Amino acid sequence: MLDALWEGLGAQLRNPSGLFGRLVGSAMVLANAKPNALAIAALGLKEGECLLELGCGSGSALQESLRLPQLGRAIGLDWSEIMLAQASRRNRQVLEAGRCVLVRCEFAHLPFADEIVDAVLAVNVVYFMNSSAAVGEARRVLRPGGRIVVYATDRTAMRHWPFAGRHTHRLFDRRRLTALLADAGFSADRLRIEGVNAGFGVTGLLATAYKESR
Repeated sequence: MLDALWEGLGAQLRNPSGLFGRLVGSAMVLANAKPNALAIAALGLKEGECLLELGCGSGSALQESLRLPQLGRAIGLDWSEIMLAQASRRNRQVLEAGRCVLVRCEFAHLPFADEIVDAVLAVNVVYFMNSSAAVGEARRVLRPGGRIVVYATDRTAMRHWPFAGRHTHRLFDRRRLTALLADAGFSADRLRIEGVNAGFGVTGLLATAYKESR
């Protein structure tokens, strides 16, 4: 019974739905606050750039990014209708102003042309990617010289969390995160991963990978 409850929570983190999904979305705002801040800082967004966020959830990272005056435009992607509704409410003004759009889609099949964004943000979402195809799609839509920043909690911490079971989560250490990005086409010499303090005593991995310039 308890195992089923934990697996249910893991499934909600993967794709929030219903009343419980709304509660999960609110909890993720707090849990992701420091990882979002670290990842946004690592992106080093520049004047007029376009940002794509994979798994925007309730929209808190989009909100923080769009407070930066230099960011031109942002696109938030998620599969959960509940998360997109929360993100829409949180970012209503920038949506109305045309600085942000929200799209419901699978990460492995992005509905965009090649090379349309300058930066990609992916915080606490790689656990739910079944293969490197989603990261490969992110690389495809990056402009030459663009970058992706990926945050994942280190597996040494997550393996002790009962909701992060094999049925819902893929766990990552440095080697596995490096392999994911390399399999998606990012070169090893254009990739770095650092250990970070993600708050609440949690050790995280922050990966930055650049697409080759022409």
